[in-house]
Amino acid sequence: MGGTRTQQPIYMELFHNQSQLTQLQTANNDLEDHAMVAQTDDVSDAVAKAASAVVQAILMNMLTGSHPSRGARAPKLEGFNGSRDKTEQFIQSVYIAVMMQLDMFTDKRIKILYALSFMCGGIGQVWAENETNMILSHSSTFSTLAELLAGIKRTF
Repeated sequence: MGGTRTQQPIYMELFHNQSQLTQLQTANNDLEDHAMVAQTDDVSDAVAKAASAVVQAILMNMLTGSHPSRGARAPKLEGFNGSRDKTEQFIQSVYIAVMMQLDMFTDKRIKILYALSFMCGGIGQVWAENETNMILSHSSTFSTLAELLAGIKRTF
């Protein structure tokens, strides 16, 4: 079963601040590229790609943070597509993952973006993309993770 270890992402090891800076600069370059694409392509598609790049940069920064490993790691969350029968499980999984990694989240918005990043496929992805855009533009009605998860519970 030596293959199981190789499935664990190696990037979970601690990186130096220079590596984090490089990743954020790469994400910024991606955002600039997406902004240029928006001038000629479908604007909503470019916005979705840009929002995705920002969320990936934030999550990558969290994963390569300078906090030492404490031995216990939160399990990788399963994607949530908006299925009613998976809503409670998704909400509980998000709470557990966030609680196990509290020192990784620098503010309330990061927690919200973290949860939204696992909403993929189906109506869940559409809902998450809309909410991500609202968060990034500071116009979201959700200001805490608890409010977001209550909104998910009401919606799905």
